[in-house]
Amino acid sequence: MRKDRRALAAGENFLKYFALVLWVAAGCGTLFAQERPKMIVEEDCAQFAVAPDNKIACSVQRLKRMKKLLIERDDIWVADPGGHTKKIVEGEKFMPVPPPSTYIIESMRWSPDSRRLAVDLTLQQATSEEDAGPPVPHRVIALLNEDGQEIRVSGSKTRFIEDAMNGAWLADGQTAVYLTGGGPYNIVRVRPAEGKTSTLFEGHTFDAVVWDPKRNRAFAVGRNLSVLGREALVELDLLHETVSEVGRVDSAASKLSVSPSGKKVAYFVDGETIEIRDIGSSPKPVRVRVGVGRFEWAPDEKRIFLKRGLDDKSGNIVWIGIPDGNFHRTLHDLMFHDFEITPDGESIIVAEPGKKILKVFPLP
Repeated sequence: MRKDRRALAAGENFLKYFALVLWVAAGCGTLFAQERPKMIVEEDCAQFAVAPDNKIACSVQRLKRMKKLLIERDDIWVADPGGHTKKIVEGEKFMPVPPPSTYIIESMRWSPDSRRLAVDLTLQQATSEEDAGPPVPHRVIALLNEDGQEIRVSGSKTRFIEDAMNGAWLADGQTAVYLTGGGPYNIVRVRPAEGKTSTLFEGHTFDAVVWDPKRNRAFAVGRNLSVLGREALVELDLLHETVSEVGRVDSAASKLSVSPSGKKVAYFVDGETIEIRDIGSSPKPVRVRVGVGRFEWAPDEKRIFLKRGLDDKSGNIVWIGIPDGNFHRTLHDLMFHDFEITPDGESIIVAEPGKKILKVFPLP
């Protein structure tokens, strides 16, 4: 009798275990499907940028030793949405030697028509290991077409736009803007084909600037934009040089970000709190405590994605509801060096720690 009961109990346990296995397998099937990337870029991508048509530009560090000199000259690769990659800039040809100079790609930004790049570079003279003191770097901007060919400013005596940073193309594909100064910044506009350069908003400088190039505008924070000299968030028309105040900023704002619709601007008011403003409306700004990190908008603008931690360190990615501030883990709480949401709002691109291979997943 006891043997029969034991056999029956064993049979019931087996059925329960089998049901559990099926349930876990079904769940894991979904899990594995989520973990399977839509595309992988195998290069070691130090920096990357996504175009409006979803192709990805990726800078790859190249170090070369020449006798006692160590030279870095980065390549640029482009991957289309189908996963095909091609090298559009080869460091050896882009910056040949002599002289033994080095350059590092700091950031890249596509034009609104996906046909041009504005590339922020740090240039410096290569030095030997025995040299006393580090080389003096300086920032420049290189303008390129989608095939990596340089677009130079007509009549300029220099190859690049010197002492400049944070370059961007405007909607016409013929006009670029950039910042000068070490902060506060000046805004400069240039039409390379005409060689015409002009400083915009003369007499005004800005502590933080974010471009909205497809709408030919920017948002900025500055103190010298009003008679009262108060810190304010402003909207800047980059074609007509008009300034519209969005609202007063009570504390130093940084890491400005424009929402996909262009109707909202978000920024850190301190190291851990994001403030969100609706453009053209008067409601009180929404504040959400998120902690330290870098954030991007979800396409529905009802949540943001945040990589926790310092910009140059790896961290997990969470999404945060607006305005409730609820946190939700994503991508199985794995660590990533960087991320970006594609312009079509369907995918998230992540760079893995270590060798920064890019993987494209469906947006959670």
